[in-house]
Amino acid sequence: MSEAPDTRKEEKEEKRERLPLDARLLADAVIELNISRRSVSIYPPDHPVTRESVGRAFEFLLKLFELRGTITLGIAKDILVVDEHVLDRKNPVFREFALSLHEKGIAAVTFVLGLTVDELQGLHEIITDRGFTHKEIGESAQKKGIRNIRITPLDVSKFGFVEGKARQSEDDTGLWMTYVSSLLEGRLPDDYSEGLLLSIPPEQMATAVMGRLDPDQTPVETYDRVITSYLKKNERTGVRPELFSRFLDFIDKLGPGLKQQFLSRALGRRALDAAEMEHLVREISRDEFDRLMKLFADHSALIPESIRNLLDKLDKTKAGRPLQNPTGHDAVIDDISISEEISSLFGTDSFTNFVSGDYRTDLRKMLSGPRTRSVFLTEQLERECRSEAVEARFSELVLELIEAESLTRDDYLRFLTGMSALASGFLDTGRFRQISDIYNTLYSHTLTGRFREEAKSMLEFYFNSADFINRFVAAVKMWGRFDREGVIRMVRVQKLHLIDPLMNSLVEEKDAAIRRFLLQVLASLGSDILPEAGKRLEDGRWYVVRNMLYLIREARGTKLLQRVRRLARHEDSRVCIEAVRTLMQFGTTDALTYLRHYLRSSDQELKEQAVRLAGIHRCEGLMPELLEILQKKTLLGDDTPVKLSATKALAEIGDPRSVPVLMKVCTSRPILYRRAGDALKLEIFRSLAHYPRSAVALLLDLGLKSGNEEIRAICTLLTDEGNADAAT
Repeated sequence: MSEAPDTRKEEKEEKRERLPLDARLLADAVIELNISRRSVSIYPPDHPVTRESVGRAFEFLLKLFELRGTITLGIAKDILVVDEHVLDRKNPVFREFALSLHEKGIAAVTFVLGLTVDELQGLHEIITDRGFTHKEIGESAQKKGIRNIRITPLDVSKFGFVEGKARQSEDDTGLWMTYVSSLLEGRLPDDYSEGLLLSIPPEQMATAVMGRLDPDQTPVETYDRVITSYLKKNERTGVRPELFSRFLDFIDKLGPGLKQQFLSRALGRRALDAAEMEHLVREISRDEFDRLMKLFADHSALIPESIRNLLDKLDKTKAGRPLQNPTGHDAVIDDISISEEISSLFGTDSFTNFVSGDYRTDLRKMLSGPRTRSVFLTEQLERECRSEAVEARFSELVLELIEAESLTRDDYLRFLTGMSALASGFLDTGRFRQISDIYNTLYSHTLTGRFREEAKSMLEFYFNSADFINRFVAAVKMWGRFDREGVIRMVRVQKLHLIDPLMNSLVEEKDAAIRRFLLQVLASLGSDILPEAGKRLEDGRWYVVRNMLYLIREARGTKLLQRVRRLARHEDSRVCIEAVRTLMQFGTTDALTYLRHYLRSSDQELKEQAVRLAGIHRCEGLMPELLEILQKKTLLGDDTPVKLSATKALAEIGDPRSVPVLMKVCTSRPILYRRAGDALKLEIFRSLAHYPRSAVALLLDLGLKSGNEEIRAICTLLTDEGNADAAT
């Protein structure tokens, strides 16, 4: 007698489990689950926004528990499956929630009656924590005390077709392996099987099937499920050729026993009639058709007579026979006899003879189709209908709505969640201006809005979070150069949180173009970057110190002058030159002293950099050193690059006192290194345009008599210009 109540209770529970879920209620529950997941990822656990959003999701689950004791959400990448139903694939919220679970390696989540708010929040913390891997999910759930949520990880090795058997292989081939088992067992929804079979390579499908089916024990319904899925007929197009081709690949990879079974069921049950077979065969390539014929040749006894006759006929068509039959005078097309005279009309020559040139021109125009001009209105519509424009307008609309006076606190919190989703999307596509607009709007609300604390929390727990900062820096590196103004706007309002991460990214970045962009962004912040730049002057890597000197120079960091002076004597010549360049920019009196010292250095690379710097700043006080470099002769002749740079530097200064030395070099006749000497003379004549014409008249006369064609051309041009100026 005591067993009767328990029996009734079990029957009641079993009946309750079979009750269908309310579709609208289920959709609302998933939407709230996704909103609460986002809130947990943005705000701390005890934040009001987190508590409210998780609480709303919990209330919807309680309503579902009134219909049944457990609710299971199956995940197939970006698709949610409940019982035998697939939730709306086009719904972006469903897709986003499914992907968030799939990325954690979760195959299914089951909510059990008795669920608490803390358990639901714990689930979201597991999903949103990037530190967890799919192998740690079960352990993490146990540590959080989650008992009424069952998380099924994606572990393919645990699925098998024969009850009690597990696959010996432990290879993780993806979520689709779970659905192969579902397909074989008849648990896969019909509207999902087509997408599944299109995504699974046929050889892997064959491997999975051979690991699960025994030709002697498998019921015929199992074969029919696979065949029907591959050869499922569409109302408009019939059987899809690509699925049919994959079916052939799948059959070809099976073992002899299973191949016999599948072909026997596919052909014996007449899954395709003759008309459908003809349509499919005409769509596939010749190679695929040959493979089909070879496959059927090995199992000819299984092919119905009507299909065999059709294949023989199509084999002739696929072979591409010429119109002229080589065995006679007639050509046969589709059993119609065509005489030799008629078939000859199809030749190119006959067409040209019988069709006039004007008519052929008209035919080409007709076949080319109408041409439309791209008018301004069309271009404007195209711009306004692009996804970027639509998203930007939507963002503007949300920012307008959030200013409404009629907005309640709950509405405001919902808008905040939506705005965080918008900002995340903009981050992924490098829409920095829109991100800046959202930030500035919320910042203004923290000062004068009705919901100051809520807006402040959004800034603190989303925009100032480590996750946002890291994603922002990554987006700047990828997309920043396409929206420089937007990046600078955002960096300026978030400079307290972004300077250090951007500096760290600059230090570690390998791409020179990205380094230059990061330097420009940081330099736009002015003196705010000086504290961080000063800290990094002690870095042992020369390129880090050089970049910090550049930023100090751009930010006019004269307070760091003494530290810059010390770096002018750095062991690395590249740091030395950057430090001297900074001193020159600041106009210090000792800058020329350092530069003069390096102009006399035995290090040719350092000397050349110093020469270039003297030319850039037009240092007249360094003319003696530059002229000395130009005249100096070395035994090895390895100073030509430095002399060329000295010539350019003297030209930048443009002092006529340099001309006698230039004349001396041009009239010299070196015995050694004549090629290097000729290159130097050519560079001198190229530089004469920077000097007064009267000062270089003798050099121009000398150049007009030169055997070098380029030198003569330069001197002719400069002489003509001088004569024109004199005449004027």
